This record gives sequence, C-alpha cells and structure tokens, in this order.
Amino acid sequence: MNAIHKINAINEKELELDISDKASWHADYKDTAYIYIGNLHLDLKEDDILKIFSQYGNPSHINLVKDKDTGKPRGFCYLKYEDQRSCVLAVDNFNGVKIYERPLRVDHTYFRLMEGQSEDDFKVEYPEIEAKKGSKKKAKLLEYRPQKEELEQPLIEDAPISTKELKEAAGIDDDDFEDPMAGMLKSVEAPKKRRKTHHSRSSRHKSKD
Repeated sequence: MNAIHKINAINEKELELDISDKASWHADYKDTAYIYIGNLHLDLKEDDILKIFSQYGNPSHINLVKDKDTGKPRGFCYLKYEDQRSCVLAVDNFNGVKIYERPLRVDHTYFRLMEGQSEDDFKVEYPEIEAKKGSKKKAKLLEYRPQKEELEQPLIEDAPISTKELKEAAGIDDDDFEDPMAGMLKSVEAPKKRRKTHHSRSSRHKSKD
C-alpha cells in the first residue's frame, strides 16, 4: 500500500507542477514496453488481466507468475504492450484502481527472463478472424468498352484525383484507416489535456522480482 500511495503522491506533484512528458519520470522507461502489475486477486487469470489492460493498448506478452509447487498465481504479473505509450496510460490510470476490492499496483519495469525462458513463452496468441462462409466468390470487374465517338476524341491529360475521391470510389470509410491509438494517446502528445483526464502517475523503479 505504501508503494501505491507513493506513486500517487508523485503523480499529483507532477500534475501540480505541470511537468512535460519529456521531463516526466515516464521518459526514463521509454525503452521498455513492460509494466509490473501487483496485488492481483488470485482468482484472476491471464485472459482476465488482458481484457482489463487492453483498454489502453494491445498487450503482446503476459507472464502471470505462479508458484512452482502448486501452480497457483502469486498475485503479480508482467505485461508487455505493442506500443510503449500504452504503458504510460496503463500506469497513469490503473495504479490504485480496485479489482475485487484489491487496489492494483501498476508501474513501469524492466522484465528479466529466467534461465531457460524465452520471451515467446509469454506471447499473447490472438485468434485469427475466419472468413465468412460464401465469401470466396471473387468480385466481378465491369468491363468498359469505349464507344466509337470516344475513340475519335483527342487524348487529354487526366486531372489529378484526390485521396478523398479515391476512398469514395472504393467505398472506404476514413475510420478504416484511423490509428486505434490516436484517440487514446492524444493525451500523451498533449500534456495539459492528459493531466486533466488521467488520474495518476507512478514512482520509479527499474525492476521487480
């Protein structure tokens, strides 16, 4: 509990001083995409943790540490995001949040593999989306045959087509190209705005056992 209070105290101090992202302690961990999650309820499984923490990005690896003898969770894990900026959001928003009446301790960390371990041992496997039945039919292309009058017309240089026109012609919505992290991480790129919406920041530590 002392660690959680210390993390929140540092967060509040940074908010009060309006510390920029570059000057924040988060910048010290820009080269690691791992976070430490402690004080977990023992009934929580990997899938439960992934669902909770996927609110701020796509987890790529998770190591829920278990007792060697019993195989039961020990109440903490290491989680890696695809995008390091997701770590900042997770630490800011989940530290101190209660899950099953237990306040989480969430912080940046440098994850160390044990002897004989590979990072791929903890890789998150996402199910592939299967193609719908009956979708194997290929779209037929309409063949265009110019009329005689058109063939007799002199060739002119085509006017440039805008990206918007190309998307409309292809039936593509702008949302199809939207970065899923963009909206969530606007706060990271705009410090003042983030500080109004994020709840917390955390203390420094380089590793957890």
